[in-house]
Formats: sequence, C-alpha cells, structure tokens
Amino acid sequence: MNLLQKTFFVFLMFFFSLFAAEKTPMDYLNDNTPLKPTKVFDNVYCIGSVSVVAWVINTSDGLILIDSMWDDRDAKLIEEGIKGFGLDPKNLKYIILSHGHGDHYGGAKYLREKYGAKVVLTKTDEDLMYNLNTGANSPRSPKTKVDIYSKDKDVITLGDMSITILETPGHTAGCTSFIFPVKFRGKEYTAVLWGGTGLPKEKELISEYKKSAEYFKKEAKSRNARVSLTAHLFADNGYANLEKVRNLKSGEENPFIMSNEDMEKYLNSLIERAKQ
Repeated sequence: MNLLQKTFFVFLMFFFSLFAAEKTPMDYLNDNTPLKPTKVFDNVYCIGSVSVVAWVINTSDGLILIDSMWDDRDAKLIEEGIKGFGLDPKNLKYIILSHGHGDHYGGAKYLREKYGAKVVLTKTDEDLMYNLNTGANSPRSPKTKVDIYSKDKDVITLGDMSITILETPGHTAGCTSFIFPVKFRGKEYTAVLWGGTGLPKEKELISEYKKSAEYFKKEAKSRNARVSLTAHLFADNGYANLEKVRNLKSGEENPFIMSNEDMEKYLNSLIERAKQ
C-alpha cells in the first residue's frame, strides 16, 4: 500500500468512525446515564438523564415538578437531586405532566404517593397513559392517578409562581406545553417549554402539531419569551447549554436565555418540523 492509498484509507476510517458515532434520537432516549443536577436559573433546576429530564421550580410556597422521567428509579434520582440543592422533596406540591408517555409520567406515582403532590395532566392523555401499554408506555413506567385535569389556559399557582398550561396536541392528542417566569441574577424572564418533541406518525396529528406550534409561537411572542426549555435536551443543544450554565463565570450570560431573533428561529423551527 503506497502513501496515497494509506492516506485515503485513514481518511475513510475517520469518516466512517464519525458516521458510526452519530447518535439518533432513539440512541439518546435509550441512554439512562444520569446527568449532574444543575441549577439553571435562580428558581429552576434540571434533574435527569441523557434520555429525559425533569424541571424543578422553587416557589415561595413549595416545589413544582414538570415531568417525572421514566420510573421509580428516576423518581429517586429526582428526589436525591432535590435534596442535593438543599431543598426538601416534602415540599413538592404539584407534578405537572406534559403528556401521557412513560418517559414523562413514570416517576410521578412514586413521588405522588410518598409526598402527596398533586398530579396534573389532560383527561385525553390520562386515557392514553392507561390504555397504551407498548412503546414508551411499557411496564417500566408505573401509571399514576391524576388529581387535576388540565385544560387550555389553565394556570397552576403556587406561592409567587404561576404556570400557564397550553393545550398543544400533536405529539399526543392531549399534549400540553407551558409558560412561566424564571429568574437569573434577580432579573425575570419568560420561559416556554414545548411539551412534545417528536412528530407523530398519524397525518391528522401532524396537522394538529403544526397548528399547535403556531399557537405556541403566538403565545410565546405575546409574552416576550426569551427562554426555551425542554424535557429532551438532545433536541435543542441542551447538553452543551447545561454544561455552560454549570460553569458560568461572573458576568457571563446564561446560555438558556435567547435573543429575540434566536427565539423567533426556534419557534419557527417547530412549525417547519411539521412540514417535513
């Protein structure tokens, strides 16, 4: 093998190693490696795994949890993460679920039964949770009792925090998204959390996904939202942002706070996703 052939061979091996290393969304979803619990804002904490995360919101009257990961083991991960921040899981008052897939509701039963937190979910996706037992809704994820059926524009208020729930069907028929305030170095920003990352297979739901994304954009812009959060960090550069915010130096900007232009691009990308 001459030098040119060797060089070409090395290039091919490098190229194929990059290709082989590229992860698909399913690779991430199946990766339960815990992430380091991170304080993202003055009042908001991220706890979870490579697969999926939950968001803990600290209020003047207790804690709110958005989504609860896969199972009891993940619930204990959330529990220990809360303690690690110097907070008390006994103060958990609400568990708001974005939709009825096991990677979002699976930890809720453990936390509800241990701490008495009220579980919030749409009636449509409670039915999905209980009637679908394959895929993401495998026996791995315990099904939970729902205490409050959420509807569009419902507001969950606890102490100084109010979370607006938006019905955004598409990912599932009863999927919801959220708008709420966050604080960074004492300054308040509006955050949005899109509840359903992946496109559904059904054409009817894809059409609903697009309508929901347009509605979500309208509501986000009307509140001048500058922060985008997600349960699946692989969807929005979340791992890198989490690492950056964990190591912020004095005066550095929080990477989860977006410019108006970048927020516009993000919101448009949700709409464009449904046109593919």
